[in-house]
Amino acid sequence: MTPRRILVIKSRHLGDVLLTGPLLSTLKTRFPEALVTVLVKSATVSMLAGHPHVHDILTFPERRQGESLWVFLWRYARWWQALWRRHFDWTLNTTDGDRGMIVGFLSGASWRTGFLKSGQERWWRTWLLSHAAQQRPGRRHVVVRNLDLLGLHGLLPPHYAEVHTLFSAQDLQVVEGCLRAQGWDGLSPLVQLHPVARWRFKCWTAEGMAQVVDYLQGKGFAVGMTSSADEVELRQVAQILSLCHTRPLDLSGRLSIKQVAAFSSLCRFYFGVDTAMMHMAASLNIPVIALFGPSMPFEWGPWPNGWSGDEATPYPEPNGIQYQGDHVIIQKDWPCVPCNRDGCQGSKISDCLQKLESHEVMAVLDRYAKR
Repeated sequence: MTPRRILVIKSRHLGDVLLTGPLLSTLKTRFPEALVTVLVKSATVSMLAGHPHVHDILTFPERRQGESLWVFLWRYARWWQALWRRHFDWTLNTTDGDRGMIVGFLSGASWRTGFLKSGQERWWRTWLLSHAAQQRPGRRHVVVRNLDLLGLHGLLPPHYAEVHTLFSAQDLQVVEGCLRAQGWDGLSPLVQLHPVARWRFKCWTAEGMAQVVDYLQGKGFAVGMTSSADEVELRQVAQILSLCHTRPLDLSGRLSIKQVAAFSSLCRFYFGVDTAMMHMAASLNIPVIALFGPSMPFEWGPWPNGWSGDEATPYPEPNGIQYQGDHVIIQKDWPCVPCNRDGCQGSKISDCLQKLESHEVMAVLDRYAKR
């Protein structure tokens, strides 16, 4: 079968959606006449907006504030009906979640490709798929794992995969206005510092981040701090700013996701935690210095565009400091790292980040500051 209408399903967060890009591009390259549609959560649409190989972006229905259950279910049923009327030939569920499998089945597509969970699998989930894949063993980056789905149909992945983020000239204009309002002289080289994440267990200490700000500004860089407008993240940024002896550019909560991308494109390099903004900076070919705690770097490290190694990940080691191209991951080399847990003993705080010393970070940072 030569598919004409393809639906790629990614029911995850911002970074996960961005890293689906190479799969979308590969599908369009292999089937240039096909219309490639993606189905994502509404909060992640911006990560693929404007992607040259995406025909349309659909979102999962969400219950509105004050909406009754019956009204929501009626609207959900209408959504299912509209999805079925699109007559997709092929659906690819890029996670092993139930919702993507069910969507694929009810879409009416002939080809329904997806991952099964490792270990004992429920029979009905297997029945929903026409082409079922087991997660391949070993260390595999999520970009590579997404492309693994193509192997079920005899399609070889590309020799190398690239992740891209797009933004507009207007986005860049807004960013430049914000920078001038913050006092940027237009000459000092910029560095993006993204100190916060959606989950606290991915965060370093406020004291460490403040020391990095002062160190870089002492080297002549203009540090721009970014975050979302979430109150928790803004409080974390405020704490860091209170500890700084120099005054960085505070862009926290002021920029949209696309505008953060525009800012990243102006920077000499990115320094920060393991988050979607890290992946976005890497997708713009900006050197990334990323702090990792319990997350698995071989699966979630910043993707180096143009990488074509023989391994299934650019970061083959389980932990420690790892360089790949212009990017580097800083992570403790403790035996328990990475544990892939949300903090130590359920605390939502990761000792492997809290006990990461400033001198360990500065030794790596100094190499980038001298470039």
